[in-house]
Amino acid sequence: MEEDAEVRLLEQRKLEALRKRLKGAAAPAQKEKTDREVVEGLLYDRGDEVLAAAYSFYPMQTDALVKELAAMSRGGRLTDKVSGGELYSIFRQLGLRFRLKTSIKVQDRGKLVDLSEKLSREREE
Repeated sequence: MEEDAEVRLLEQRKLEALRKRLKGAAAPAQKEKTDREVVEGLLYDRGDEVLAAAYSFYPMQTDALVKELAAMSRGGRLTDKVSGGELYSIFRQLGLRFRLKTSIKVQDRGKLVDLSEKLSREREE
């Protein structure tokens, strides 16, 4: 009977070792984030819109800036989040000027509407 218990214990140990090896092999390798993904993780307050607009106007220059910002973030030199206004300011300081689509919204009858729409309604009334 003691042999049976020892055999079962040995089988359990082998099965556990096999499970650990399979679990380690089956786990997907952590995919490193791209520079753009790192920078997008830092952005807030319309930062994604500024980045998209910058890429549409200046793709090569924006890519270079994104690489630098990502390197700063990975190196620990850039720890705070970057707002859309701050990112836009960086592009302007580098001489890269572009327009962003903006709109002014006002509250009218409990809803937010474009200012132009509100003015046109007032003219009709």
